[in-house]
Amino acid sequence: MHSIMIISPDNSPLRESEKWLSRYGFHVNTSNSLEQANRYYELTEFNLLLIDQESINQLENTKKELPSTPNRIVLDTKPSLTTGINSMAQGAVYYLPLPTDSETLLKHVVNALEQNDHPDFAPDPTPQVYFSNTEKEETITLGTPGSGIIGQCPPMLELFKDIKKIATTEATTLIRGESGTGKELVAKAIHNASLRKHNQIVSINCAAIPENLIESELFGHEKGAFTGATAAHDGLIKTADKGTLFLDEIGELPLEAQARLLRVLQEGEVRRVGATEYKKVSIRLIAATHRDLFDMVRKGLFREDLYYRLYVMELLLPPLRDRGDDISMIAKVLLEKTCQKHNKPAYHYNRAFDKAIRSHRWPGNVRELENAIERAVILSPAEKVEAANLKLASQLSDNSTKNVTSPPKIDDQALTGTTLDDYFKHFVLSHQHKMTETQLAHSLGISRKSLWERRQKLEIPKKVTTEK
Repeated sequence: MHSIMIISPDNSPLRESEKWLSRYGFHVNTSNSLEQANRYYELTEFNLLLIDQESINQLENTKKELPSTPNRIVLDTKPSLTTGINSMAQGAVYYLPLPTDSETLLKHVVNALEQNDHPDFAPDPTPQVYFSNTEKEETITLGTPGSGIIGQCPPMLELFKDIKKIATTEATTLIRGESGTGKELVAKAIHNASLRKHNQIVSINCAAIPENLIESELFGHEKGAFTGATAAHDGLIKTADKGTLFLDEIGELPLEAQARLLRVLQEGEVRRVGATEYKKVSIRLIAATHRDLFDMVRKGLFREDLYYRLYVMELLLPPLRDRGDDISMIAKVLLEKTCQKHNKPAYHYNRAFDKAIRSHRWPGNVRELENAIERAVILSPAEKVEAANLKLASQLSDNSTKNVTSPPKIDDQALTGTTLDDYFKHFVLSHQHKMTETQLAHSLGISRKSLWERRQKLEIPKKVTTEK
């Protein structure tokens, strides 16, 4: 029987795993802190430690070092890239977010114990970091609710065929589509159907990492390479070795980082910031963007050589407004999930609700649809989900004044081939004379603050009012 030690505060979500791990036949002990565990137990006698990152933080605050321990999995309620890399450097086998579902944690517990029992036969003893708890193997047919990607319209069926073909290769793939169309889901579907599926997929949103940190996070850095670099660590490209690297919003990558990435793709080598030597890596790169990269190349904002390295295989995701009956299919699944999330009774998907959803253009795509349905579930009475509680822009404008009409439809022909920024600007300029800022933000599926920031970025003037 394998013995496991759980080290976490009493209020940690990790404590919930004690009972079901015991039911699976593991011998489980618990401690409130590393200091307590060391005082009452010989940790080297345990096959595996499950440690809440908060317990490690408490130990570091006392300026004591992490004791020599067997295999350990670190779990964190506030997961971050830097903490994950540091945990691996200190010997963690896996770094997982909290809360993590029992199926995911059990899989990693078993893997860690197998590596401990048979170190010579471990398929990949390299410590692995996971930044989400959704990396499950794709065993369900694409397009069905269980697969994570829902759709049966012709463009989506063609997309699924291409995913299956691309997944069997090592080809670099560029995924293009508007924000909220599900580009990361497509990347995971490719990874889960590939030969690399037993290794990790590391997903990075290039727009979410500050420009001065992006090179360090991607490529790693040496100790003292810059102010604050108190220890050397591998970057996320090295973490993705033998697996898949997904770079979302790659158009936001600075030019210097683009040059470094090109070296990784051409030579299969990565060099830390401040280092002189290269290290070999084997990654499969999948990139995504909502921007027109070729236009960025013309403007000198994106490297032409990197563009052609990325443009080996391309997948185009259709916007939600062009997916016909898929809209209703997705809405039904989201309604069911949202009811479960908020402990609401299962609402019947009624005709009025469907009509309101099908008549909206969904500039924010599936992400906007998900937000709208969550609003409706929260605001509706127990007996019926009401279409009015979707709070869509057309509904808001209809109810504001008698003189305000529903937003006119935008000419698809006029927007063919434009970027999301072009669409955003066109939508705001076309509707701001009859809608408030709140209504515009609701329609676009974003906050008022985001709308203001996008106005500044795209230099969209506000409507002009005159005094009488």
